Formats: sequence, structure tokens, C-alpha cells
Amino acid sequence: MATSRLLKRLVSSNGMQWILSTIGSGYVLLVRWTSRIDRPAPPIGGPFIVALWHGRLALLHQLRLRNRSLVALISGHRDGELIAKCAWYYNILTVRGSTSRGGALAVRQLMQHARRGHDLIITPDGPRGPHMRVNKGIIKIAHLTKLPILPAAIGVSASKELGSWDRFSIPAPCSRIVIRWGELLTVGSDADVSVDAARLEQALTQLQEAADVAAGY
Repeated sequence: MATSRLLKRLVSSNGMQWILSTIGSGYVLLVRWTSRIDRPAPPIGGPFIVALWHGRLALLHQLRLRNRSLVALISGHRDGELIAKCAWYYNILTVRGSTSRGGALAVRQLMQHARRGHDLIITPDGPRGPHMRVNKGIIKIAHLTKLPILPAAIGVSASKELGSWDRFSIPAPCSRIVIRWGELLTVGSDADVSVDAARLEQALTQLQEAADVAAGY
């Protein structure tokens, strides 16, 4: 028990997280350099709120849209801190919080980035699930920022799926990586949040299935 607590403190320390993020970012570079990537051009226009399932965040950098800055909403939990440090290596800006915890401040920061013309990326099943179920927060943020939601999916031919709530997928080197973009979802001022959340969930699920099939997963 004492060993477990010591290990958790070590992993959550700032120095160790920088070490782990450096290793992780280097590994992702290896995957990118050795893999075949099928990435169609993203839709014209923007900025957008890019929606991606939490378990596919390892290749987040593949979702940058043209030369615009990408701002990711990352949870304030320990695993979120590690993801935020990895994102730093790819010049991806981060906002810490969620649509539930620390939500007010996070939403204000996202709105500021949206006004600057930056693309936002939100995992609508984060930060704690349920897996591949859309939380309504992303719909509310789309309403406040007036940005359309762009569903996105990342399929990989070979990967290791962790036993975490999001079934986090770690891509293998020498894989086939497939990026797929969905149709834009616009949230109106009189939108039914539950209906739009269901629409987004269906679109993301179908898009992820299509990306996995195309990758040969």
C-alpha cells in the first residue's frame, strides 16, 4: 500500500511528468515517421470546435487545421496534466478544466481563444466518461462560441488498447493511420441540447467505425 502511494506521488510529480511526456512525444514522432498516413484535407472555413473521442488523443497533433492554432480542453486530473505536457511539444495550446469541473473558467478561456480565430478541440466523452458518450457541455460551448462542431476520427491499423475508462489507444509504429472528418454540426440559439448531443454522438461513432475500417483495424 505504501509502495503504491509512493509510486502515485512519483508519477504525479512535475519532473517525472515532463520525463514521461518527453518519452511519449518521442514515441508518437516515431509512429508518425514510420507509418502511412491517410489524411484528407479538412473542410474549408473555420474556426471550428473539433470533436474527437478521448481514447484517440495520442495522435491529437494530426488534427491541426491548416496554419491555425489548436487549443485543446484538457482535464485537470493527473492524466490530463501528462496529456497537456505532451501537447506542448506539438505547439498545441491547452485549457485546463472540463465542462463540469472548473467549467466556468475553462469556458471563458475557450471563448477568448475562439475570438482570436483559433480552432478548439474537445473530447465530448471526457474527462471521465462514459466511454464514447457525448456529454452536453460541448453543445453548450458551441452555443456560446458560435462555432460549428467538426466531428473527427483517427483510425490505426495496429495499436495497444489500455484498460482505462476511455480504452486509450496507443498506436504502433509502422501502422496505417487514417484521419476522417465528418459533416459540420451547427448549434443554433434555440437548440435542443439533448438532441444535438445525440446527433453528435451518432456522427462520431459512425465516423470512428469508418476510420477503423479504412485503417484495417
